[in-house]
Amino acid sequence: MSADELVADVGERWVEVPPVTDAASRDAWVATTSSRVLALGAAWPGGSPDLVPSMLAHALDRRGDDHLVLLHWPAVVPMPVTVRVSVLASPGRAAIAHALRANRAAHPEHVAGARLGPGVEWVHGDALPGAADTGAGVGAAARAEHLIGTQACFADDTTMVLVTLEPTLPDLLPHVIDDVRAVTRSLGRVRGGQDWGALPLPEDAATRADVEAWPSPSETRPGSGANAAAGA
Repeated sequence: MSADELVADVGERWVEVPPVTDAASRDAWVATTSSRVLALGAAWPGGSPDLVPSMLAHALDRRGDDHLVLLHWPAVVPMPVTVRVSVLASPGRAAIAHALRANRAAHPEHVAGARLGPGVEWVHGDALPGAADTGAGVGAAARAEHLIGTQACFADDTTMVLVTLEPTLPDLLPHVIDDVRAVTRSLGRVRGGQDWGALPLPEDAATRADVEAWPSPSETRPGSGANAAAGA
């Protein structure tokens, strides 16, 4: 184990995207991982054997420099969601709380029971590619043209861990959100063999309760116990 490492408990539907650069390693990873992912797709439609490798190759292209990048493959469709974990400099807990209070669309919620300690989760979104921008708050038609995801932040006064579920189709979110939250709760940052712990944000940073509450640990579906890890 390195001096500073991210670890998470993941189930069989999770794939870690490695920072692969050379063509041979890339092709080998896509081939091996495609076989593994396709074994999960008993209910997926025809065409998946061609679709899955292209999606994995696309994930490699978009991996970036995040400390840990995971794909979650839902049972309903061969369309993964991407979860990115980054360790960043903290602007300070008061600054994070101020930004959340200022963003009325975020709907921040407290994260309870996480290995990283107290955190906050909020909603974020993006325009559906090719959709016209009809503006915010103009009804269901406008919301249907937007993708939706979540972010969770765990911070002290010097460092923050940001967990981002990239915006996805609104109809897909209910099929993945519980698993994303379970992995977020299991996430740890280990430094010199010891767990790093976040500190609470100011109490008024996440008092709104107008979105689905986090499941209690007893309600969270256990994973297979597999482990994903990345140096931080």
